[in-house]
Amino acid sequence: MPKDLGGGRGSAPIRISLGACPAREARRMADLLAAESRRRFDEMRNRRLAEEDDRPEDEAFEPEYMFSGSTPGEVWAEMRGWMKAHTSIIRRDPPPPTQAEERRFEGWRGLVGIAREVAKGADGNPLIVDNVEVLKSTYVKKLSGAAIPAAASAQPAREPYEFLKPEEPAAAMPLTDQPSQDPASPRVASMPEPGNDGAAEDQELDEQGRPIPAFKRDRRFVKRSVSRMPMFSDVSEEYLAARAGASGETNKDLKTARFRRDLFIELIGDHPVDTYTPADLQAYISLLTFWPAMQSQRPKDAPAREIIEANRDLHLRPLSRNALQHGYVSIVKTMIGYRSATLGYADPFARAKVWWPKTATPAVSAEPLSAERISAVFRVGAESGLLDNILLPLLGHLTGRRIGLLIHLKGNDIREKYRGVYVAQTSGITLIDGRWSRVPYKTDASTTFFVLHEFLAEIGFVDWAMAQGDAFLFPELMRLADPSKSASSYMGRLFARAGIPKSRKEVFHSLRGGQIEDMRDSKIDSRDRRLQAGHAVAVDEHEGYGFKSITEIRARELAKLPLNPEIDFSVFRGLDFDRLATRKRKAGRQVRDQLE
Repeated sequence: MPKDLGGGRGSAPIRISLGACPAREARRMADLLAAESRRRFDEMRNRRLAEEDDRPEDEAFEPEYMFSGSTPGEVWAEMRGWMKAHTSIIRRDPPPPTQAEERRFEGWRGLVGIAREVAKGADGNPLIVDNVEVLKSTYVKKLSGAAIPAAASAQPAREPYEFLKPEEPAAAMPLTDQPSQDPASPRVASMPEPGNDGAAEDQELDEQGRPIPAFKRDRRFVKRSVSRMPMFSDVSEEYLAARAGASGETNKDLKTARFRRDLFIELIGDHPVDTYTPADLQAYISLLTFWPAMQSQRPKDAPAREIIEANRDLHLRPLSRNALQHGYVSIVKTMIGYRSATLGYADPFARAKVWWPKTATPAVSAEPLSAERISAVFRVGAESGLLDNILLPLLGHLTGRRIGLLIHLKGNDIREKYRGVYVAQTSGITLIDGRWSRVPYKTDASTTFFVLHEFLAEIGFVDWAMAQGDAFLFPELMRLADPSKSASSYMGRLFARAGIPKSRKEVFHSLRGGQIEDMRDSKIDSRDRRLQAGHAVAVDEHEGYGFKSITEIRARELAKLPLNPEIDFSVFRGLDFDRLATRKRKAGRQVRDQLE
């Protein structure tokens, strides 16, 4: 595994068996696997980049990618499973050409032979040269399929793989949808033979008699090859059940994944997994071009196609490129290939080339906050009298950690690591309402300790926090259904009250980026900057050596980083944290208390 994905010295290699085969065949398979593995690792890097720090925290309600494999263990497991699946594919002998393909080959051979004889001029075979037009028309018919013999029109359904043959009669197995032709539907051209590139799909013609592109058709009703593979809904349900066993039934990502799976089925249809084609994926993307990005703008009980048709004029903001590619599309691709190794079918979307709509805007990075605006956020937060409004912006500014991790801190997570130097560290899981739940961190590096600035000890926050013991520091947030989402929303409102327009991407996440820049300006070593911010360290082999945490000397440097003199920190002095912790957020306009 590459070091930037969690590999390096001491990591377990990914090993699979190629089985008994000649050395030459083994080398061929190894070369193919090596090339495809590099491409797969690049996809994993792109997925990480899509979820990295450039995405502001206030977009947490729209997770970009389900189960992104951010830990080395997940990367190792995903890659090994994919390599085993790919090995089963490349080990197979190429399938024999169908009758339709044989006719095409014959047509091409004939046309090439004619061209060669004509190019010889006077030396060409007169039997061919004198009858060019007649011969050309014959071979062109073979290419177009017009010369299909009557016996070829009734191809038998392909047999299931030996290990998939059911014990019960084949008639009991569900086959692909084959709706009857509606007389009012568009005219249908001659049907390609099952097994060829058309996959038994009828070709519709528009009013001018031109073929309608496959992705523009209603993919729910196109004719597909007969298949004995399970339906997409069944395979995807197995995938979701497996993930539920790993992350828990209440995981919000599972709910999002199931919603997007159901949306794909509603728009494209539920078919056997091996009968989908890249046209289905492109049709899905084309329809989602008009899918409103905000959930509140989608009528709850309205059909998906009705919502899409209502936004054809794009008066509602569409999905971003990240949400479309790494959210809605990637989860469908993952689900449809989930059983490819065990059932022996080729992943229909593995190498699909698709076009993305121009309205799918790229991710916009968070912008830095000025000292004046940071002071305004601090001041408005202090005036609110709410503990999270007061402390979260300060912690984000001084630690550079994500809001999702900060709100899950407990008193026991804070300790004196070195004399006079305090740190905070979460174990990665926490007990909430009698159940152990995963703290929302992105990488294993996020669970290392981070240094608390000495200013937090000066204002009494450290002593108060440690006195809370096993209690959460922000209990009012943790009692909500989705603490991270709610905290992001509250911070967005706080920034708006401080006069910061959201459109400029000056958000809570800007505080995290600002702290990283402050460390860089103070000449903090790059390795320590990454550890403090919760980023992976092993960017190369040399950086991978040494402790995976901040040493005492470096910790003291971080604890004593100079504060920006242009930012007003005075609002944090003299705070009564016990009193603030008893304040509850009320619906409606918040009544401001004068802090003493």
